[in-house]
Amino acid sequence: MKRFSLLCAVLTFALTPLLTASVVAADTNGAFSLQVSPSPVVETVKPGQTSTVEVHIRNTGSLQEKLKIGLRAFSVDNATGTVKLNSEEPKDVSGWVSFSDPTFTVVSGASFTEHVQLAVPANAGFSYSFALLISRENPRTTTPGKTAIEGSVAIFTLLSVDRPDATRKIEVLSFSSKKKVYEFLPSEFSLQIKNSGNTIIQPAGNVFVQRDANSATPLAVLPVNATGAYILPGVSRTVSSNWTDGFPVYKTDSGSSDKHLVWDWGTLQKLRIGHFTAKAIVIYNDGVRDIPVEATVGFWVIPWRLLGVFLVVLLLVIIGVATLVRKTARMASKKDGQDKDS
Repeated sequence: MKRFSLLCAVLTFALTPLLTASVVAADTNGAFSLQVSPSPVVETVKPGQTSTVEVHIRNTGSLQEKLKIGLRAFSVDNATGTVKLNSEEPKDVSGWVSFSDPTFTVVSGASFTEHVQLAVPANAGFSYSFALLISRENPRTTTPGKTAIEGSVAIFTLLSVDRPDATRKIEVLSFSSKKKVYEFLPSEFSLQIKNSGNTIIQPAGNVFVQRDANSATPLAVLPVNATGAYILPGVSRTVSSNWTDGFPVYKTDSGSSDKHLVWDWGTLQKLRIGHFTAKAIVIYNDGVRDIPVEATVGFWVIPWRLLGVFLVVLLLVIIGVATLVRKTARMASKKDGQDKDS
C-alpha cells in the first residue's frame, strides 16, 4: 500500500496574496476539496496583547470531512526562492498560538470558521512566519496494493509585531536587462530586492522606460511587485517587468513557449529604435514616511532586419535615381549636339 500527501500551499516564492484571498486544495478524485480564506493571513499584532484571526474553511468536496489544524514551520531558499514546508512546528510561536477547535467536522457544502488565537508575549520579536496546516484527522483506509492520496492545505501566515524599534528597510541588489541589445520588444527587466530590515515588508513602485535617465515623460510605466508580494526579513526576491509596447513585437501563445512576431500596422508609430533607459523606483514605508529607492539600466533596440530592408530599398532608390539622372543627362547632351548640328 502506498500513501501520498497532496499539499496545496498558498504561496509563490515571496508570499503573494491571491486576488480572491482564498485557495482551493483538492485531490484527484474530488472527494477531498477545501476552500480557505483569507490566504495568506497577514496581521500586525501588539506585544503583550491577544488577537484573534478568523479562518474560513468551506468543504467543497463530496464527503463529510473530520479535519484538524496545526502549525508548521517553513523556509525560503534565498537563492532560488523555493518554499519548503517543514514537518515540525515552529518553536518560536507554538507556545502562544492556539486554536478554538483543533479538530472539527465539516459536512459537504458547508463552511466552518476557525478562530486562531495569538497571545503575543510582551518580549515578542519583530516578525514571525509560519503555516496553518489543515488536513484529515484520520487518514482514509485503503485496499492493499492501491494508492491513496491524502489532501491537505497550508495557509501561510505572516505576523508583524508593532514594536517602536522595528526596522523597515529594503535594498535594490541589482537591476538588469535580459539583453543589452534587442531586435524587437519585449525588453525584459529583473529587479532583485532584499528586505534588510527586521520585519515583513510589502514594496511597491514602477519601472519607467525613457529615452534617457532625465526624460520628463516616460514612454512606458511598468508596475513593480504588481501582485503585492511580501518579503520576509533577510530574504531577497527577484521581480520581473516586460516592456511590450512596440512594433512589431514578439508574443507567446497561451500554453506554448514559442515566440512569434506580431505585425499590428496600426501601431507602426511605436517602432522602437535607439538607446533607452529603464529607471526603477521602489517604494517602502519605514514606519514614518514612504522611502524611494532608485536604480537604472540602459539598453538598445535595433531592428536590424528592418533597417537592412530599408537600406536595400534606399540603395535601389538611389541607384534608380542615379540611373535616371544619367539617362536624362545623356539625352539632354544628345539633344544639344543635334541642335548644334542643325
